[in-house]
Amino acid sequence: MTSLATAPAPAPARATRRRRRRNLTLTIGIVITAAFITIALASFLYLPHNPNIPRIPDRLLPAGSPGYLLGTDALGRDIFSQLMVGARTSLLVGAGAALISLLVGTVAGLSAAAFGRLTDETISRGADIMLSIPGMVTALVLAATIGSGALTTILALSAFFTPSFTRVIRSAALSVTQEDFVIAARLYGRPTWFILLRHVLPNVAGVMIVQFTLYFAAGILTEAGLSYLGVGVTRPSISWGMMLNEAQQQVGISSPLAMWPGLAIVIVVLGLNLLGDGLRDVLDPKLARRSS
Repeated sequence: MTSLATAPAPAPARATRRRRRRNLTLTIGIVITAAFITIALASFLYLPHNPNIPRIPDRLLPAGSPGYLLGTDALGRDIFSQLMVGARTSLLVGAGAALISLLVGTVAGLSAAAFGRLTDETISRGADIMLSIPGMVTALVLAATIGSGALTTILALSAFFTPSFTRVIRSAALSVTQEDFVIAARLYGRPTWFILLRHVLPNVAGVMIVQFTLYFAAGILTEAGLSYLGVGVTRPSISWGMMLNEAQQQVGISSPLAMWPGLAIVIVVLGLNLLGDGLRDVLDPKLARRSS
């Protein structure tokens, strides 16, 4: 009597499943991110109500009330309009901080990898010192000196993210500089700046894109935390974290006040992380070869 064992799936079938999962992850991330950006940009053109004008007769209306898709808060302000403006703030702060970190971190990381040991040590030790200072402390210091707001939050997040970005780009660039085509370019007498722009930068572009999406998500999440603590965005600007702060006093009376901004934060951060994971799988040549 022989026993039948389940044969393992052939390698092409496993590779196909991996590609499908990778494509599904990327697709979901793109859809969520595109919806988030669309809502944020649409808030410049249209809002159902002014999110800062109280309407006391309409206070604490439930979702689905006439004229109020998601209801109103304790002062009668439209929740959906506030979420739209909060998306705008999250887009501005998250993308702004990630973009500054991308630019500064890329320049610093490439310089550390290409311009000798002294430059590498100086930049690396400077990044280590900056990483030893918590981002929350930086935000509190900036809020105390120049005041709270979107610009303060962007500066604080940029100072917090740039050292990590620098280290990631430096590591990727050092790996590229050991490749044969870079060594050949040096032997041909190409200047360092030309090698960086022509050979190194295109080969670390995938890492830069993935890190940008991940820091974009981290920026939105950190900004929400700072605004919740009162050192981030304040009215008349609106932030999802600020909405959570205002809703905590009404949790026992109207729980959806905290549910809507919390759900928005979770969905957008999840979408950006899925986008980053999908892009990493697509842009990483090692993962691509492994799947094939």
